[in-house]
Amino acid sequence: MNRSRTLVPLIFALTLLLSISLSPWWNPWNYSLSALGSASNGLGGAVFNGGLALTSWELEKGSSSDLLLLIALGIGLVAAINIDFGLAHFIVSVLLFLLLYAYVLSNASIEGYVGTALSIGLWISHFLYGVPPGVAIPELSAIALALYYYVTRP
Repeated sequence: MNRSRTLVPLIFALTLLLSISLSPWWNPWNYSLSALGSASNGLGGAVFNGGLALTSWELEKGSSSDLLLLIALGIGLVAAINIDFGLAHFIVSVLLFLLLYAYVLSNASIEGYVGTALSIGLWISHFLYGVPPGVAIPELSAIALALYYYVTRP
């Protein structure tokens, strides 16, 4: 097994959890994951963005496709163009999530189609009805789905 298939989710999860533990104000219902990366979040922000940068680097090293290289680039851009950059951050984040869904769908399985539909349903619920009020839950659904396929597919 490619070591990146172990390290990518491990680096992401550990740095995310550490950033959350350093950010007592943050919760997944009301905020985005990117809120953790704000410069105003001090050490929590540095850990979050540093974790994204390390995740991007490891994914690029172990990448087996052009799509995974684009995802690695997208993760790196989200780290570098953090939430404090406003619209530019929003654009790179949207592109990253579209790439994550493209990766899942490129695996062409019924589970991937259903998971993508359910995850997109969370985004629709957020944007149309404000439920949840923050986007961390839809973000985490897309990330978990993509990581599942990254870890389990050759």
